[in-house]
This record gives sequence, C-alpha cells and structure tokens, in this order.
Amino acid sequence: MFGRITGYLAVLLLTVYMYFMYNDTVISGILIFILFYPLCSAFCLLSVRNSIVPDLERVPAMGESGRPVKADIVLENRSRIFSIRYENTVSLKYSFDKKKRKNRYRGVLGPGEHEDCWCRFETDVCGAVELELESVRIYDPLGIFYIRKRIRRKTRVKIMPEFRLMPLEITKKTRDFQADAPEYSDKKKGNDPSELYQVREYRIQDSLKDIHWKMSAKEDQIMIKERGFPLGCAVLIWIDFPEKEKSAEGFSALLDTAASLSITLVEYKCIHMAAWYDEKEMQVVRRRIRDEESACEFIWELMDLQPYRDGEKAEICRKEAFRGQEFSSVVTLDGNGMVKKDGSVQEFLRL
Repeated sequence: MFGRITGYLAVLLLTVYMYFMYNDTVISGILIFILFYPLCSAFCLLSVRNSIVPDLERVPAMGESGRPVKADIVLENRSRIFSIRYENTVSLKYSFDKKKRKNRYRGVLGPGEHEDCWCRFETDVCGAVELELESVRIYDPLGIFYIRKRIRRKTRVKIMPEFRLMPLEITKKTRDFQADAPEYSDKKKGNDPSELYQVREYRIQDSLKDIHWKMSAKEDQIMIKERGFPLGCAVLIWIDFPEKEKSAEGFSALLDTAASLSITLVEYKCIHMAAWYDEKEMQVVRRRIRDEESACEFIWELMDLQPYRDGEKAEICRKEAFRGQEFSSVVTLDGNGMVKKDGSVQEFLRL
C-alpha cells in the first residue's frame, strides 16, 4: 500500500506542477479527477466490501501421499453493479509443522459472477493439512487503493499414506494364538469350549471329554465335538507419540509405517489391535482391525492424533487398559515411525 500511495502522490504533485506551468483546461480536469479519486475509491471499496463471499465446500476431504491436491475455493461477487478486482491469500499448514506456506491468487469478478480459485499443493508428507483462506484484498477500479477483508475460513485435507506391504514373518505362535472375541472362525478349530466348531465321527486319539453324547445317541455311533477358534486380536500395535517427538516429518513417517504394518497383517489374515493414549480424554483408544476397510478407518482416525505430555500418566492408562489381556506380540511405533518390539528397534519383524 505504501508504494501505491507514494506513486499516487508523485502523480498528484506532477499534475499540480503542470497545472501551474500550463494553464490548460485538460490538465485542470485531470487534477480534479486525481484529487477526488481517493473519495471515489473509498466509496467503491466500502460498497463492495461485503459483496465478495468465499466457499470452501468444494475442497476435497482427502488426498494421497505423493500426488498433488487441487483445492477448489469458490469466490462469489454478490454485487449487481460493481466488478471486483481481488487478491486472496491462502495458507497451508501441515500437521505439527511450525511454518505456514502462503500463496496469493488474483482475479476479477464481474457483477453477480463467481470464480473457481484452484489452489494446487504438493503432498510431500502425509497427515492433515489445514487450508485457510486468510484474507481477500479488494482493489478499486484502477488498482491503486485496496481494502483488506479478513476471512479466516478453514478446512482440512487428510493426506493418506501409501498402503504398501512390508517384510515380516508371522510365526506359528501368532497364527495359533487364541484371544477372547465375540466371533469365531468358520475355517479353523480351536480350544474354546463355549463355541462349537463342528461335530464329526470319533477317532482313536480323541479325548472322551469331547464326546457329543446327544448326537452320539441319535446317530448310534460316537460323535466328537470340535471347539471353536475365537477371532481375537493376536497382535497389538501401540502408538507411542510423546510431545517431545512431535514433528511434521516424524508424524508422516509414523502414519506411513502404521499403514504398511496394518495392511501387511491384514494380508496375512492376522487380526490385530491398534491403540494409543488420548490425553484430552485421559483414556486409551482401541481399534480392532481385521480387513482393508478397518485398516483405512484406523489410519483416517490416527491422523487426528495429538501428542501426550504426561508420559507417566500415559503408561498408567496403558497398563490399566490391557490388564488381564494378552497378545502374542506387542509392536510399538514411536513418533518418528520407528518399529520396536520388546523395547528394541526391529528392521525385520517376526511376530
């Protein structure tokens, strides 16, 4: 604005000089126009100040890591008389990033028109991106003076990580691990006496405790009942995200590793549980994952994760949440996406 005002004053002084040097009617008209232009400009700017209305409803809710996102910000001119020359400022802020990236877009809106302002940004890291339309500058017809209208409209775009398989080995201990669950396998027998898997004929190695007496009497031969295999969570993925490890790159790595680990366990038909500490609610959040859909839902929710400050309280809540519950393996993901099992970093996981 300072440069524009300086330019205006320079033109005004030059016109005044020419007015006294040359007694010309045209110069007099130009001088009057220049003198009254600030008043006319102020009138126009105040008239259209509330006529420009933004709409962020067309901004996509999701993007993919590594692929650019195009956000459509719609600006509408509700004035039926004046055209509006504008310049808006759009800022982008990634999860736990201290810096904002600002972009400016210019255009002209005719009376009653609307315009799509496409904001294109790269997705170098995954996580939630806060997109904010901070303000709009509205210029007068000659583009000399402007008035700034603060908007402060925000929306979020969640950048999903790539779900790629990672190298790991599922041991027999995990495959045969039985945990309590409300559902049972229809392809595998187990040792849960509360659920019946199938009934079959007696074999020499069968225990007498497994004889189905009613079915044996009906079939007039000894029948054996096989117990059910509960589809419980064999593996626990614990998300450990303290305040001191908070960073945009670290959180992106955490999401990427969690997505890869979860989808790999799904590929191996290994039902697992993901859990983390919610300091605001002072509780442990637990999610059961058994297929691709639940894995995607887990990552989608994980992008809203906030780091905790009180590590002692987090550990107490963790122990209380899993008291009496067992897993074949517990994998910990820290704030930098490092995988730990039994307290040590694991490059190749054997679960």
